[in-house]
Amino acid sequence: MAFLYNKRIRQFVLFVILAWGTWSFFVVNQMPLAKVLVLLLAFISFIFIIFEISPIFILISLSFMTAYSLYSFLLQLGLPLWVLMIAIFVLFGFLFTYTEQKIGILGNKRLIYLVLFSLIILEVFLILSYFLINPLSQSLIIAAISYLFIGFCYTVLARHEDNSFGTYIFYTLLVIFLVLVSFGWQSV
Repeated sequence: MAFLYNKRIRQFVLFVILAWGTWSFFVVNQMPLAKVLVLLLAFISFIFIIFEISPIFILISLSFMTAYSLYSFLLQLGLPLWVLMIAIFVLFGFLFTYTEQKIGILGNKRLIYLVLFSLIILEVFLILSYFLINPLSQSLIIAAISYLFIGFCYTVLARHEDNSFGTYIFYTLLVIFLVLVSFGWQSV
């Protein structure tokens, strides 16, 4: 992914993913408070993409919006699952590569972890699609798993001592617990 080294192309692709995720959220979701929160999240992500700060926040927000868009396409449009699987591989692979390059966490084994990250997100996506959890909850879980994987790469693989992997595990489990306890278990 040599095109990620060009700042304008990288920002353009991130803006397209952000706009697509925000648009699909507004088309599908009917909750006004959720729309306001996603609009605020999109605005903050837009600012962060322009100034290229906080790549982990960009990863989490775009993972959430991308997962929600793909779940809504699965449920509302009835797209074939193989199309969504390819989209997950491409979109989440790009998000991981962007975050990895901005943080600088991996060395020569970048491709292995890119494929591993995309496969983990794909498996979690497929597992969650069989449960009667609404897409908003499923997307939050996908974003939490993305955060956990980046935390693993940052603390364990790159051996950064400023954070521990236990912190990433704790926050991921806390988010998943709060999502499963607080959101409804019906399909939207």
